[in-house]
Amino acid sequence: MDSEVLLFIPPLLGLIAIIWITRRRLLLRARGVEAEARCYDREWRTQGGGPTFLLSFPLVDGRRMTCSADEGDVPAGTRVGDTVTVRYDPQAPGRVETALSAHKPLWRRMDLITLTLVEVVFVVLALS
Repeated sequence: MDSEVLLFIPPLLGLIAIIWITRRRLLLRARGVEAEARCYDREWRTQGGGPTFLLSFPLVDGRRMTCSADEGDVPAGTRVGDTVTVRYDPQAPGRVETALSAHKPLWRRMDLITLTLVEVVFVVLALS
């Protein structure tokens, strides 16, 4: 493959990732169902980082699902045994976020901000 064509692959992949994340978010807003999740554990994955909260919640059909949430996606002071409101897609229950995270505007989402900045760097490099 031509090296100039290869330069456009990272920006294209970044654009696809941004569209995928935004699509997921819009689907949750459009057809999401709220449920009360119980925090059943906290994990400390990285030294110096905040905890990851492990949540369990019931689906409309009675099954239970689990998910994890970062410290900034649950109410301050959340402890094991507390409840946290989550929003999930009944057509794809693995697509879930806490209500606090779901209500954040897109520009306050660090995953999108970081991905967008990386995307801009790739585009600048591809065009230069």
